[in-house]
Amino acid sequence: MVKREIITKLIMANKSGFTLMEVMIAVSIFAIFATVFVTGQGYNLIDSSKLKDEMIMKDLCENKINEIIINPPELRDSLTLAPETKDFENNKDYKYTIEYKKFFVPDMSKIKGSNDEEGKPKEEPPQEQLEKRIFKVFKDNMEKMIWQVEVTVKNKNNDSQFKLSSWLYNQNAEVQIGQF
Repeated sequence: MVKREIITKLIMANKSGFTLMEVMIAVSIFAIFATVFVTGQGYNLIDSSKLKDEMIMKDLCENKINEIIINPPELRDSLTLAPETKDFENNKDYKYTIEYKKFFVPDMSKIKGSNDEEGKPKEEPPQEQLEKRIFKVFKDNMEKMIWQVEVTVKNKNNDSQFKLSSWLYNQNAEVQIGQF
């Protein structure tokens, strides 16, 4: 009988459960895990909504650029005076701005640095004079033929924006090739 009492006491001693300290440690670990998980999910939701907004703006921007490329306006100097801003007809939360810019080629002297220390033009040999005339014809023709269009789409609710630009070819430009 004594053996039975000893065995019963040993079994009862093993069933005593967790101590308060063990329970507090387990709850703390769970609380830290839950906090990190919920915070991470919150950031994922915020990033997802920003990404969705950026994708919408990108699509709207690409569509507007493609419309301009397919059906370009008459490219003239008055287009560069002020950007055109409008709302999208099918999406009132966004507006777009179209800005046209003429292609610009810097002067040959600025590219090559053909001025002396005082800023006066250096004496040019005949080969460089020919290069300069060829470059001027190239510059004049390129500035007539190539234009840049930049479309900016803005979200009216949070002021985020997406920009996209492309080159346009002016089919009506009169290219002149003169004597070199």
